[in-house]
Amino acid sequence: MNVLGIIAEYNPFHYGHAYQIKTLKKQTNADYVIIAMSGNFVQRGAPALLEKYTRAHMALKGGADLVLELPVLYASASAEYFAKGGVSLLHNTGVVTHLGFGTENDNLSILQKISDILLKNPLAFQEHLQQELKNGLSFPAARAKALETVFSVTESDDATEVNHILASPNNILAIEYLKALASLSSSIQPVPLLRKGKGYHDTEMSEGFCSASAIRKHLHDLNTDSADRNLEHSTMPEYSFELLTQYPHTLLFEDDFSQLVHYKLLTESPDALATYADSSPELANRMYRARHSFTSWSQFCELLKTKNTTYTRISRLLLHLILNIKSTDYGFLKTDTLTPYFKLLGFRKSAAPLLSSFKETGKAPLITNISDAENQLSADARSLLQLDITASDLYHLALTAKGNQPPLNDYRHPLVIIP
Repeated sequence: MNVLGIIAEYNPFHYGHAYQIKTLKKQTNADYVIIAMSGNFVQRGAPALLEKYTRAHMALKGGADLVLELPVLYASASAEYFAKGGVSLLHNTGVVTHLGFGTENDNLSILQKISDILLKNPLAFQEHLQQELKNGLSFPAARAKALETVFSVTESDDATEVNHILASPNNILAIEYLKALASLSSSIQPVPLLRKGKGYHDTEMSEGFCSASAIRKHLHDLNTDSADRNLEHSTMPEYSFELLTQYPHTLLFEDDFSQLVHYKLLTESPDALATYADSSPELANRMYRARHSFTSWSQFCELLKTKNTTYTRISRLLLHLILNIKSTDYGFLKTDTLTPYFKLLGFRKSAAPLLSSFKETGKAPLITNISDAENQLSADARSLLQLDITASDLYHLALTAKGNQPPLNDYRHPLVIIP
């Protein structure tokens, strides 16, 4: 049995995602597709546009057979931890045979070479990286420059491609997926797929293949009441567009959580701020000094970003503030137990054989009802799950603050099940 695994956010699910599932399933001759999907918060350090069960429903309508929630500890993390969590989740199912992912460069050979250097971390690369950091480059820019220098010596034919490859978030994630597979000694086969249409960061709306960033910006710029969700059908499959237009809640964006962030900034010391994931003593001091200039989440990110501190890193840090995720939280689980449970969001009834096989081969408990998790999980696993529950509660808090009826919490929300 071939089972395709995909790590995704579907924020929201559009034509590019449907194309990816269909094409990769055909390429891998997969019998089933499992999605490891971010919950209510996503990797760029922001709330998801739509809550997780609606997005899982979109994925199932779009060809997925089973959707698992990627724990928020990893879903809200940098590319390295996001990839580690997602790959570990799929690897631990024991049934996934292929990992599919989108890239702007499907040359698996060069992606693998970059991955090997980053994983082995040779002395020459370390020295070049430290030198570029001393020169004032941000970590991503310094890493790209160091890799290009190492490649110019060992892989001269590929050296000119390195900077171009590392300029794309999808390529960076692809490299991190390869690193994670290697660190787990996983037998899962990587399958890159060239991205179609607009780039990851492109915010221009257009017909057909359009980036999720463009769709979010379009919706943000509109009045987000349900009557005004006039997103063009050409950007999303009909089923996805229908779920969006019928969504019973307000769409959420970063600034809807501004008051929570401001409260944390006003009540934490610089030393405490430095303990959060993606923080540092220098950044914590800057945040503390600027706290009275805070007007919104997005404004504060713009205020604090510098040449070597990106907007996305600051946004993730602000998210970690309100979720209470500390740097030390990424070290308490061993590599083979990064994902000590599988939280099911939904599945197809026709995928019953996959679910049965999964229950037999999975290296962790499958959670279909959180009330039963207390007896299924270790103390560390319960702590990880509690972060997911708290994240959903805060997401629901923002919805109710905007006048929405309180959504069902994680204890009461039913699984999404389609034929």
